[in-house]
Amino acid sequence: MDEMLKEFATNVMGMTEEDLAKISPEMGEGLKNAMLNIGRYRIVAEVISSQYCFAGLQPGQKYILQNGPQLNTAESTAPVCVGALPPLAERANLLLDRVYNNVNVTAPMAGFRCHDPGINLGGLGHVQFKVTVEEIA
Repeated sequence: MDEMLKEFATNVMGMTEEDLAKISPEMGEGLKNAMLNIGRYRIVAEVISSQYCFAGLQPGQKYILQNGPQLNTAESTAPVCVGALPPLAERANLLLDRVYNNVNVTAPMAGFRCHDPGINLGGLGHVQFKVTVEEIA
């Protein structure tokens, strides 16, 4: 296994030697791709519509994810809403998969809706997000 990857896995992730031995060469290559490239991209999830949102999400507000699943609270302008985070986490997993497999990272990514189904379906609020993947200069 690559020494840089081994050091990251043990020091940052806390992986044991026993579990390190389970990583196949193919997996190791994917992890190395992810390590080298994840910091080059960020996900921007922008509110494009909002109706009756209890958390106060408004059009134009954004969540910014960097280094995969890490919410950049300094650059994000949207209030944190637990109903919006699960579908956003799914987009982070898509990004991780793209860098792991070294494929077109900035390819279009589907937007999402928060978990509240809206007033017409027995909920209250309803928020929709547009998602883009940006390369960090």
